Amino acid sequence: MPTTAETRVFSSGISGFLNRNAAMISIVIVNWNSGRLLERCIRSLASEKCEILVVDNASQDGSLDFLESEARATVLRNADNPGFGAAGNLGWRNSGGNPVLFLNPDVEAFPGSISALAGVLQENPEIWAAGGLLVDKDGQPQFDAYLKPFPSVAGVAVEMFFLEELWPGNPWTRRDSAARREGSPVWAVDQPAAACLMIRREALEALGGFDESFVPAWFEDVDLCKRIRNRGGRVALHTGARFLHQGGSSVASIGYETFVKIFRRNQIRYFEKHDGRGTAKRVRRLLVAGMFLRASASLVVPVVPGATRIASAKLFWQSAREISSWRIE
Repeated sequence: MPTTAETRVFSSGISGFLNRNAAMISIVIVNWNSGRLLERCIRSLASEKCEILVVDNASQDGSLDFLESEARATVLRNADNPGFGAAGNLGWRNSGGNPVLFLNPDVEAFPGSISALAGVLQENPEIWAAGGLLVDKDGQPQFDAYLKPFPSVAGVAVEMFFLEELWPGNPWTRRDSAARREGSPVWAVDQPAAACLMIRREALEALGGFDESFVPAWFEDVDLCKRIRNRGGRVALHTGARFLHQGGSSVASIGYETFVKIFRRNQIRYFEKHDGRGTAKRVRRLLVAGMFLRASASLVVPVVPGATRIASAKLFWQSAREISSWRIE
């Protein structure tokens, strides 16, 4: 696992790309059993002037085989799976370009989108990170899943008690309504997903990159964007930089039950880090109540996609009991 790089003061007045390969964009792709998605991702980068680094977290599915004939990509292999944050840090620390684009293997770039993202950073020194607009196979933006405000206790309560369905425009979980700049494709946002997130190298160095304690994934990108904002930087979404996102591959690989436990543990870790142990304990209580509510609701209609009512109820009942036992140090 890489050591934390020494940080230095980041000045939001820096407008150029200052490292030795200033004209080059580095693209870091963290791979874990992504199958043919990885190949499609890299093929979509054929027209881009960029450095490509694939950090592989001990994949066993042959997803790297096609790279034997792909001279543009450098592969960094981990002996085990240290998680997205550690792999992402290994990638950018071994890259030479500026800025650095973190791209999931289930994402494909449309022509010109990467250059457009880089242009946002080049033209706006106060913006430290910019996300691309993720769209589905029909071209529909994935706002609901990938454009959210920073986590809050109220937001957790709204989600856990199904209030979002009753009050979609609530101020705690509503998506992009506050982000738009009238007439501009560049919106100020809180946390675009690391599935497609471009960051200035200076910002990565100043902040030490991703917090590797969010393992194996989820919330490391939210945490990084939060730290950028805390240091005075801005985060943006460029709606003109479009990327096709398949989505769901990680959840499919580990299973829904494991996903729930990992996601909620990292959610609590995020609140403990940024808001303290008292807040983290309140969030834990809300999560437990929400899991029990979902277990009860599943006896009528299964909340887990594709599961029976009993299986869905059992999953949430077990999750509630496990979450309630987690210690908050």
